[in-house]
Amino acid sequence: MMLVHEELLREFQDLANADHPTAQSVMERIAQRLHEKMARYNWVGFYLVDATEPGVLLVGPFVGSFTPNARIPLNTGLCGAAASGGYTVVVHDVSKDSRYLAGPALVK
Repeated sequence: MMLVHEELLREFQDLANADHPTAQSVMERIAQRLHEKMARYNWVGFYLVDATEPGVLLVGPFVGSFTPNARIPLNTGLCGAAASGGYTVVVHDVSKDSRYLAGPALVK
């Protein structure tokens, strides 16, 4: 693990262990810091299962250069695959993955 990753991980652990953090504030800070420190990523954010419609992901806190898909059905896209499957999805070239939901051209 690189030093910057270790520093960020410690920062996030401290944030999560602080007095009474909210999930919202933790996600906002994580998205902000990853966007600042990891120049490779032009968007960092969270999708959350909709409490009123459990088959849908809603965009949560995010930071970046574009507005993401606001709602994603769990059976759609890479985020839907990760959420419904309960595992991380890593794709090196989204143009070759049929699950990819096209967004802005700079996102690939």
